[in-house]
Amino acid sequence: MNALISKLVTTVFIGIFAAVVFLPLTISGVGTALPRDVAVQGGVSAFLAVVLFLIVFMGLQMSTAFVSSKVVDVLSPLPLSKKDVSRTIFLSFIRIFDIPLIAAAIIFLSVYFIIGGSIIGGVVSVLGIGVTEIFALALTTISAQFFYQRVARAGGKSKLQTFLRFGFMLVWLLPTFAAYFIVNFAGQIVQSFAYLAQGFSSISRILVLVYPFSYGFLVSYATSPHGVDNITLGLSIAASVAYMVAGYYCLRWLTLTVRKIGVAGFAAGPREIVKDTLIKPQIPWLGIIRKDLRVASRAPSFATLFLLPVIQTVVVAITFSSFTQVGPSTALGILTGISMITLLLPPTLLAIEGLASSYTRHLPMKKRTMITAKTLLSTVTYVISMIVLSIVAVVLGKNFSFVLTLGMIHAFSVSAAIMLELTILLRKFWKEGFAVGNIYSRITTYIMILIPGYIVAAIPILGGFTAYFLAPPLFLPVFLATAVSEFAIMTAVVVRQK
Repeated sequence: MNALISKLVTTVFIGIFAAVVFLPLTISGVGTALPRDVAVQGGVSAFLAVVLFLIVFMGLQMSTAFVSSKVVDVLSPLPLSKKDVSRTIFLSFIRIFDIPLIAAAIIFLSVYFIIGGSIIGGVVSVLGIGVTEIFALALTTISAQFFYQRVARAGGKSKLQTFLRFGFMLVWLLPTFAAYFIVNFAGQIVQSFAYLAQGFSSISRILVLVYPFSYGFLVSYATSPHGVDNITLGLSIAASVAYMVAGYYCLRWLTLTVRKIGVAGFAAGPREIVKDTLIKPQIPWLGIIRKDLRVASRAPSFATLFLLPVIQTVVVAITFSSFTQVGPSTALGILTGISMITLLLPPTLLAIEGLASSYTRHLPMKKRTMITAKTLLSTVTYVISMIVLSIVAVVLGKNFSFVLTLGMIHAFSVSAAIMLELTILLRKFWKEGFAVGNIYSRITTYIMILIPGYIVAAIPILGGFTAYFLAPPLFLPVFLATAVSEFAIMTAVVVRQK
């Protein structure tokens, strides 16, 4: 499911960027203050660069999981030859990126011909997008190998390993920020590429040697031939051919590398000597929190979920920064998005334990201890989002005090929703024998756990909306009373858990 979502999100971003970049050219013939040839050159170069970035970073999580898998152990017992196993592994890897790869090529060619492209320009476009996708697959494979060999499989107690894990966690976060800015500032990005090409016309012979400007220049020249000297045109063709040759060797390396994945000892880096196990007894709820943080630090895909509410807060704050005044309706809308993202975290805090979660029920630990610990950790994540919102408000020079006030009050309701989700999940785990580690494979159960939490978090918001339209002076008292009441009720329920 995660792979499908990642592929669809990447495809959507590619489609939106292409529309924003090339659609103006179909409306007015130029669509920009720049000459058409410069606009096409900037658009093509920017599109290729964005496709490279999105495929590399959006696919990094899934490619790391593929590198760390032991797929050969599953395929080897089957009646398949080594060649068939090798081919199957390579096709499985390509399936991770199939939709974005195909969509990028189709979208690029379709939009190019819509804006009046030529046959020769179409051929160059195919070559350019093909080379870009090969480079993207090679880069994401190298990144995934490095992470698994040097970070995930290596010892985790050194400061260097901690720093590397934190760095890769930020890498996982980067696409979320970048995708937002790419979509919202697509026009500015294209203009930057175009102005760069136009501004450096005096040294254009050097610029056409740089990827992706070499392909951008050729596509632009093939679309609407303009006066350039033969040396510049020749250098652009030579550079493009050189990148094609590099892409060919990258594809060969990629094929050989991917087919080796899964072989014993390939993905794993050097193992450290196992030292004596040290047991340090501590307060149960504090131990649970420390354990969750350490487990998540070894899996950036889970670690980023802790910071996802913070990311959304920054994105939402920048989005609403153009508003001169943030009223109750806008504030409640912002809180709705942040709380919905935060409520994805509690089930994950149990799911990341995987097989280890099956041993938890046999420990001398009460359910209320686990609920309290994970509620505290999730609520802290929400509170940090409010702190980040205040920092962004100061940086942007905006007054988000009303949103912050409602946000801190809504923390009571969010905490109540978190406790409800964990109570439902642990009841299934303790009484029904539900495998917590397999929660994502049972999407219906996962949704049925989230819905009650979303309802609890939405009640104060709906009550606030109603009071705002019917009796504005009662808006804040109703919002506060509803949130605190929910928190008190769920606290009483959790205290009774044994």
